[in-house]
Amino acid sequence: AQGLDLRHGCAAALEQIAAVPAGSLAEARAVLARASRRRSTRSTVFNDASSRSHSLVFVEVQPRGALPGAAPALRLALVDLAGSERLPPTEALPALVEESRHINLSLSALGSVIHALQHRAAHLPFRACVLTRLLEPFFAAEGRVTL
Repeated sequence: AQGLDLRHGCAAALEQIAAVPAGSLAEARAVLARASRRRSTRSTVFNDASSRSHSLVFVEVQPRGALPGAAPALRLALVDLAGSERLPPTEALPALVEESRHINLSLSALGSVIHALQHRAAHLPFRACVLTRLLEPFFAAEGRVTL
């Protein structure tokens, strides 16, 4: 599938996005394994393989025999968020500082959405960054979220 590089909002990025059909559970597992290998990680003082990117996998399940283009019977978002870390001065290279800042901004934006939902706020700040925009349908009235 064609890749897309979109940068917007709190400097979150969608990179290497693709729609990949899977006709069986084995095919779906292979797609997930391939996506996992492409995930950005690096060693830090705190963790040997720290996630340096968020991973979002959207799964749409169609019933057997569904017409092409039919709405999915079920839509899931499998989300693995990068961890929030403060870099010690020994690791404070400009690129790493910027990377951490972007991760922390998107995590903060997600926290703001969750806080607003908990308090039934009139305004939900989904437009704060790409991460929250992508997850908006799952926080909607018909959606359910499990952490």
